Amino acid sequence: MTAAGKGLNSLDENERREYWAALALRCMRGLGIRSVCSLLRHYGSAYAAYAARGRWEEAGVSIPGNMHEAEDAWRARAKPEWDAARKTGASIILWTDPLYPRQLSELEDAPALLYALGRLELLAAPMVAIVGSRECSQAAADMASAVAGGLSAMGVSVVSGMARGADSYAHAAAMRGEGKSVAVLGTGVDVAYPASNTGLYRKLAESGLVVSELPPGCPARPGAFPVRNRIVSGLSMGVFVAEAASPQSGSLITARHAADHGRSVYVPSPDSLSGPYREGTRLLLMEGAQPVSSAEHIVADLFPQLLPHAQPLRKEVPAGASGEEAGAAAGQRPSSPEGGTGMREEAQAGGWEEPAGPSAPEEAIRRYPLKEKPILAKPRSSSVPQTEEEEALLSILDRGPVSADDLLQEARESDPRMNWTAASVSAVLMVLEVKGLARRRADSRYEPAR
Repeated sequence: MTAAGKGLNSLDENERREYWAALALRCMRGLGIRSVCSLLRHYGSAYAAYAARGRWEEAGVSIPGNMHEAEDAWRARAKPEWDAARKTGASIILWTDPLYPRQLSELEDAPALLYALGRLELLAAPMVAIVGSRECSQAAADMASAVAGGLSAMGVSVVSGMARGADSYAHAAAMRGEGKSVAVLGTGVDVAYPASNTGLYRKLAESGLVVSELPPGCPARPGAFPVRNRIVSGLSMGVFVAEAASPQSGSLITARHAADHGRSVYVPSPDSLSGPYREGTRLLLMEGAQPVSSAEHIVADLFPQLLPHAQPLRKEVPAGASGEEAGAAAGQRPSSPEGGTGMREEAQAGGWEEPAGPSAPEEAIRRYPLKEKPILAKPRSSSVPQTEEEEALLSILDRGPVSADDLLQEARESDPRMNWTAASVSAVLMVLEVKGLARRRADSRYEPAR
């Protein structure tokens, strides 16, 4: 049994073991998002992957140079997240969970876990993303509201990032309809950001759904928001960009994730806006985005994918439901056939050290059988234009592996006009890693992805 709609304090022994192992993989130096996802996909669960850590080459993942040192180091990084999860009470959705969204699991960089607050059954609902500029025009705000309201009225949930501007308009309009709305945060699931959206956050957490891959309590940090955009796209059947101000817009990052994920990308048709096209929106149209004038146009285009959802698929997930009950309510089949054995006394007390479990990798793999092989994401296109900042760092990485600190120094020397900081280098590196253009080595240096 896996953690279906339950917080850390409610997990049984097997569920705690799986969560503990997921933190181990996420916090181990030398393992990026893609490597962790490869391990989960190959072994079927975080605990099975952790138990087989001497054989990761089987999954095409390099073993960190000093595994003993890496194991000691990850514990110090993971324990605060464990403690924060215990305090916040957010639901933990693991890779083995029947509630883990199938569309999201198809990504090459799917998160190892999600924290969630709100109506968990929305994870099984059909979703369309709506994104746009934080400083959006009135025409874009009106368009985001109209499309979101139309989609929700037809039972399609709207997913966005709860940013100011177009995101907020989309969430607010969708919450008035049957489909409701899902917010993917670039902070911890219990952090309302920006503060001006606190009221919207509360409404989403109560009547919609709020999710995040970041630890509870995590504040807004540079680089987190572009990375979370892959989840916005990954949850969705298609992405509607209400407005993209410039080629560097975060909305374009989401749109390009969508293209990489094989999702449809939509923009307002020129005749549906009262104002001029912004530069980023025009660029998307030139790159092949579909112009639409209403929610009906999007639903018509996605009709083959929406058809399986035409009949009622889900019921309200009752509080404290078991894995099987929650999976049935979400219209999904549980991934693991075995139930837990009940929490141990130390687990009930919130113990942190490794829960007792199978000692052999084979036993761990048997306990968590491999999921059905997911559909592979659409190959990433090398023709997608990169930002000036991304091109600058890639040109330095092409010279050979380099640490983040040395990369900052070289970037400053190569072009002082760009005003590089440690935070901006970190943010661009994270975007390059998510796009599949750069990777972090086991020695923590960066190089181009091959």
